[in-house]
Amino acid sequence: MSDNAVLDFYEPFGFYETETEDGCTALLYETLNNGDYALVTDGDGIIPEDLEQEIIFAYYTADGAFSWSVSFEDSHHFFELLGKHTESNHLIDIVKQYRDSGDYY
Repeated sequence: MSDNAVLDFYEPFGFYETETEDGCTALLYETLNNGDYALVTDGDGIIPEDLEQEIIFAYYTADGAFSWSVSFEDSHHFFELLGKHTESNHLIDIVKQYRDSGDYY
């Protein structure tokens, strides 16, 4: 189990801890409309140990196929992007627009 500070930080946005196929843990965000989901991990593919670590936001289709990813300097920068979109159905779209802008970490 990871540090509660990390879990507490991500929970208001609809993320929760999950075990991945390889037995590691990650932060999972599931979309409501089509079963697609996103995982947030550190560079080693596991749940970040603290909020100052670089994170990777990886998007997957409902059948588990990797679609795209983007890195953030740390969790604080990730949430600066999201602003006040707590528990937003648009979280994936916000991150994808950021990735498509090419102006990322």
